[in-house]
Amino acid sequence: MNLKNAKRINREKRGQISGEELNDYRGVATHELIEMLNSDNPQKRTISANILGERQETNAITPLCMAFKREKALYSRIAISEALSQIGDPAIGPLIYLLGKIGKNQETELPQKYFNKKSYPLVRDMAARTLVKIGKPATPDLIKIIQTDDDFKIQQAIDAIGGIAAKTGDKRALNVLLNKMQRCSVSGDKITLWKIVRALSGFKYSEEALDYLLPILGGGYDLPIVWEALRTISQLRIKNPDVMEIIMRFTYNENTEISKSAQIALNSMNQL
Repeated sequence: MNLKNAKRINREKRGQISGEELNDYRGVATHELIEMLNSDNPQKRTISANILGERQETNAITPLCMAFKREKALYSRIAISEALSQIGDPAIGPLIYLLGKIGKNQETELPQKYFNKKSYPLVRDMAARTLVKIGKPATPDLIKIIQTDDDFKIQQAIDAIGGIAAKTGDKRALNVLLNKMQRCSVSGDKITLWKIVRALSGFKYSEEALDYLLPILGGGYDLPIVWEALRTISQLRIKNPDVMEIIMRFTYNENTEISKSAQIALNSMNQL
C-alpha cells in the first residue's frame, strides 16, 4: 500500500467523507439518520450529522449531543459540532449542559510558555467551540453560567464568551466578566482569572476592560496571567502614551516569556 492510500484510509477511519458519499444518503429519513449516529462506521456517523445539520432537525439535538459526548473520530466529531451549530438556538441549552464534558482537551492549569496568537485563541472545549459558532444567541445563557459555582464549567463558558465577543463584537457579558475577575483576584482563583484575562481580548476598544487589566501589570500576579494581560491589552487596540510606556517597561523584564510577550504586544500596538 502506497503512502497516499494509507493516508486516505486513515482519514476514512477518522470519519472523513466525500461529497458523493453524502449525496447518496440525502434521501434517507430523519429517524434512520439518527440511528446512523450509533453506527460502527465513522463515515456513516459523519454523513448522518452532516445531513441532520443541513435539515436543522431539532429532533436530532439530543441524539447528536449524546453522540458528541462519546465520539472519538475527528471528522465525525467536527460534523456533529457543525450540525448542532446549524440547528442553532434550540441546541444552546443542551450544549451548555455539555460544557466541560467532551474530551479532556480543556486547560486545567496555567501555561508554562507564552502563546503568541494574534487572533482570539482557539476554544478547546468542543461544546464551547460549538456555542461560539452559534454566536450571539448563546451569550445570555453563558452569562448565567458565570454566575454559578461550578468553576470548571464557568471556565469553559468564559472561553465561549470571549470567542463570541471576538467573532461578533457582542459585549453584553463584559460587566459580568469584570465582576467575576474582581472576585477571582480576591479568592485566588488563578485559572478562572487567567481565562477572563484571555477572554477580554475579544472585547476590542473596551476602555473598561483596559482599566481592569492594567492593575495586573502592577505586580502580585502569576507570570502567565501577566503575560496574558500584556497580550490582551494589545488586542484591545487602545493606543495611548501611558499604555505604550507601561508595555515598553516590560520588554526589559528578566523573565523571557514576559519580555517576549511585551515586545510582541508593543509591535502590535505600533502597527495600529
